[in-house]
Amino acid sequence: MKKTMTYLLISIVAIITIVLIIGLFLPKERTFTKTAVLNSDVTKVFNIVTDFKNQTSWRNDVKEIIVIDNNTWTEVPKKGTAITFKVKQKVENEIFEIVIIEPKNFNGYWIGTFKQTKVNQTAIEFKEVITISNPFFRTISYVFVDLDKTMDLYLQNLKQKLVE
Repeated sequence: MKKTMTYLLISIVAIITIVLIIGLFLPKERTFTKTAVLNSDVTKVFNIVTDFKNQTSWRNDVKEIIVIDNNTWTEVPKKGTAITFKVKQKVENEIFEIVIIEPKNFNGYWIGTFKQTKVNQTAIEFKEVITISNPFFRTISYVFVDLDKTMDLYLQNLKQKLVE
């Protein structure tokens, strides 16, 4: 029994060490960008994206939005960790930038740019940048968090909300 526990402990320490070493070689910053042309007026698109209070009505990956104040809220996803955001910059029908303020084990920002290209047509670019300093959490995020897929789902949900 004692020998089995020793092997188990050594195995756990070895796995943690390997995860940490891998994390040291992974980039601290991950960037994801999505672009699209939507068949909707820029004002409509901008208002939907910036209305964080009502995102549960169209985003199928968010269970709850907890409003802290007019510029700060917590997104509680159906799967995963709750994230608190704060508006950093909002330029009507042009730019919407938010920063992550919680949880503390990573930070980053999301910026959406909006441009009316034609009548009832809007070009968008959504960029998300995540920085994870802790090598252990960095490795875990690469294995378990697919931000590219998350951004694809966000864009798909937005298009459905806009009836495209």
